[in-house]
Amino acid sequence: MPYRHAHWYILALIPLIGLAFWPGYWSVLASTTWQFHAHGITAFSWLLLLAAQCWTIQHGDRATHRLAGLGSLALFPLFLAGGAGLFFAMAAKMNAGSPFHVLYASRLAWVDLSSVAMMAWFYFEALKHRRKVRLHSAYMLATTIALLPPIFGRLSGIPLGVTGPETFDRLYPGFIAGQMIAAAAALLVARGRGPDGRPWLWAALLSTLGALAFATIGGTALWRNLYSAMADVPAVPIMVAAAAFGVLVSWSGWTAGKRPSPSGALPA
Repeated sequence: MPYRHAHWYILALIPLIGLAFWPGYWSVLASTTWQFHAHGITAFSWLLLLAAQCWTIQHGDRATHRLAGLGSLALFPLFLAGGAGLFFAMAAKMNAGSPFHVLYASRLAWVDLSSVAMMAWFYFEALKHRRKVRLHSAYMLATTIALLPPIFGRLSGIPLGVTGPETFDRLYPGFIAGQMIAAAAALLVARGRGPDGRPWLWAALLSTLGALAFATIGGTALWRNLYSAMADVPAVPIMVAAAAFGVLVSWSGWTAGKRPSPSGALPA
């Protein structure tokens, strides 16, 4: 099976997640809004699901692998809902004067948009090609590239000497570096995989575009004003719409991946 050790790489992200999000999430858990919790729980669950799928298929447990795959059909819409909630929660934090979000919320919103687009497309393709082991595996695992930049971007604060709000401005190159590290990781995995490496190449491109949007559109006055106004949009209806879109992606991908009926067969 391809990607024999992928589950170990995914699990290795867990301590990095703890370290990266300690200042802005784990250390202030009690005062964090529910939208941030929804995003954190669903994103973390997605990583665990991928690790479980890799582990089970590598150890010949196809039944559990398929069960985890069916679970992804329910988890993916929840992941999109959590991401939508975070998108609007960051705008509210920016309007409230949170030092980190004043500097970066409007820029990170574009990173989130590119990540959601990547996740939706790759998950659809993974379901569509679920009978082609190498391509299916590549599309599923390539969704992790969308989750890497927030981790590495925040970890950059350690070498950049970020110690508090007065040094948050130093994170700017770190967030761009996080996107480019994710792109480089995708290119590294794609090397030598031929056509089955295409998901990783697309992941590298989308991560690079996210970095460009972060550095350009995300900082414009027009976008900042528009994004600021989004804080007044009720989050719950948008999250429900995002979940509905996730259901549509899941259903469409699953339907596209069904075996064609034998020629001349009549429906039951």
